[in-house]
Amino acid sequence: MEKVDTASPNITFNIENEDHTIGNTMRALLVERKDVVFAGYSVPHPMQPEVNIRIQTTGMFISHLVQMPLGAPAVKVFFEALDGLAEICDVLTDAFVAAGAESYDSQ
Repeated sequence: MEKVDTASPNITFNIENEDHTIGNTMRALLVERKDVVFAGYSVPHPMQPEVNIRIQTTGMFISHLVQMPLGAPAVKVFFEALDGLAEICDVLTDAFVAAGAESYDSQ
């Protein structure tokens, strides 16, 4: 396991067994946030099932005199976006199940 600096304002996550679907969805959720400066994703090779998600947040302003928090660390932002994605999936699942039940009842 690779050590991660949880206070860093930028980070790249490598997610195995995923593709453009999760990459583009996470990118879209991340760029809506005011504390995200950059969010992007890439699929290194079409034959490899993995996606890299890169995030840069407003993070910390560091000068030689003072360190001031300006925004959330990239790891926190990433996990908050994952929570948002889980909520979206729950809403879609509920809507799909309700539509299926309605269709079944009308037959």
